[in-house]
Amino acid sequence: MSDNEEPNTGYKRTTSNLELIRLRQGHGRSEPEITRNTPTLRTSQSQPDLERSSNHSSLNTLRERSRVSTPVIKERKYVSSNAPSTHTLLQRAAIHGLYTTPPETPPRPPREVVIREPTPVESSPPPPLEPPPPPPNPFKKEVEDDEMFDVNTVIEKTGWGRYQNKVVFVMGIMSFADAAEVWLATIILKNLKCEWNLTSFEKALIPAIVYFFYAIGSVVSGKLADKFGRFPVLLVNGYLLVISAVASAFAPSYYFFLCCRGVTGFCIGGSYGCSIVYSAEMMPASKRSWNICILEFFWTVGSVYECVIAFLVMDLEGGWRYQILLTAVPCAIMLFFLHFMDESPRYLVIHEQREKAMRVIEKICRDNEVEVPTGTLYCSDVRSGEYREIWAQPHTSGSIQITIHYFCNMFLVFGISMLIVDMMADNYCYMEMFFETTYVNAWGCTVYTKAEYLFLIVVALASVPGFVLGTVGAETIGRKWTFITSIYIGAVFTVLMLVCINSVLTYVEVFGAIISYCAYNEVLWIYAPEFYPTYMRGTAVGVQNGIGKLGAAAGTFLTEYLDDYDIKYSLYCFVFVEVVACVTVLFMKRETRGEQLIDTRVNELTHINGNLQS
Repeated sequence: MSDNEEPNTGYKRTTSNLELIRLRQGHGRSEPEITRNTPTLRTSQSQPDLERSSNHSSLNTLRERSRVSTPVIKERKYVSSNAPSTHTLLQRAAIHGLYTTPPETPPRPPREVVIREPTPVESSPPPPLEPPPPPPNPFKKEVEDDEMFDVNTVIEKTGWGRYQNKVVFVMGIMSFADAAEVWLATIILKNLKCEWNLTSFEKALIPAIVYFFYAIGSVVSGKLADKFGRFPVLLVNGYLLVISAVASAFAPSYYFFLCCRGVTGFCIGGSYGCSIVYSAEMMPASKRSWNICILEFFWTVGSVYECVIAFLVMDLEGGWRYQILLTAVPCAIMLFFLHFMDESPRYLVIHEQREKAMRVIEKICRDNEVEVPTGTLYCSDVRSGEYREIWAQPHTSGSIQITIHYFCNMFLVFGISMLIVDMMADNYCYMEMFFETTYVNAWGCTVYTKAEYLFLIVVALASVPGFVLGTVGAETIGRKWTFITSIYIGAVFTVLMLVCINSVLTYVEVFGAIISYCAYNEVLWIYAPEFYPTYMRGTAVGVQNGIGKLGAAAGTFLTEYLDDYDIKYSLYCFVFVEVVACVTVLFMKRETRGEQLIDTRVNELTHINGNLQS
């Protein structure tokens, strides 16, 4: 067998590591075909022992190549079980010093954990006592639900506080001034008739023109209040009222005086209706009745003030001019305090002026010492009322009834004040036995006596029990039953005045009628602002008040005109008006006691649907 032939051992020959080294150095046979299919080196059985003189660097080179990619011959199917493994060869090389095992990687030292000791805390004195928690926010529940609130929430939660007192005081002074101007036309009639030699028609026209323009002013100002705001209308009417009142004191003639009193009536109608609406919008539901009662009390005080002034100055030469100037003083005081008032937040909200409304709400809460609400001021409607909506659905039935009640009530209330004086002057049922009714002053004019002025004061004060009874009844038995009670009792007293028995009983009947009429008037002023929503409240109440003043004009005119014929004709007119009121009140359906004021059309429809379902 030659050197190049391999012995036939039945095994496929492989190339040992030593032969590979020699082949790398250029000795012997060519390099066999190498693949990377098998990761393990195999050697033949007849491999000689490794020589000690082999190059140590070649072994290192071999080691490096075996780590990266070990070259092997194509995979063979059979390997002798007696062939030494690569591990055995490496052990033998290590014995002869040709191979050293690589050093083991030292283990990573354990990570040092630094434990920081807590810093000692110096002993300190106990903390001071915590302040008491703030009072609970009354708006918390409403805000937590949807982060929104409306004006009704604010007004109800703030209640009646210092801000409401200011509103009642300023609006009360306005009511005081209006009453003085209205009573002025009644008190100075005899003096004007004597000085300007007026006929009965011209004398009756003076109070009638005041009430006629009172009606126009109420209608126009109500619409303007819904469009431009309550406060601007009150302010403009206040300025015009002072100017016209002072100008009428220097009137050189009857017609100039009539024009000045017409402007005065226009301003009174505009200011009084707006003051009722404004104050009602600032009050919680449980206090609205008493708010109207207080304003009516100021009206009574203004009437008494006018009678007292007349008692003091009417005997002077040109006393009626002094009377007018002193009557204008409350108007000037009212105008001064009016500059410190704010616009109604209800009006501001429904006209998308929410920032101004929030400033007013913050002022109300601050004055009443209540926490200011958080969240978004909400309202779902932005519009103003129209005249045609007053008698349109869903207000048709209620508005017709309110219109009739306003006309009838103003006819009775303002007519009775003149009727009493005429009954005394005509000695109806011997009523003059208590008073001297004939008095001629130094200028030859027949005027009211001192006793008659005192009697007018008593008549004005008689309205106070009526206002109180109307308020108590509205809060206890409700608006509807107070309407019915006051109207029917007044009708009974009015009919009894036609039956003359004696003077004492006649006076009782007169004062009973006055108290009933005033209770009727009180509940009417409570009910009307509650019936209409905010977006049309000024317009509706203004129109209804204007229609009422047409009734006042009719009542005063008929009383003065029919006085020259027979006093009973005037009484017949009063009885007829009472019958109309008695029939109308039977159709009243809606009760507003305890209700929150409705602001928008959406709220109104929701309220009506809720009542229908219940």
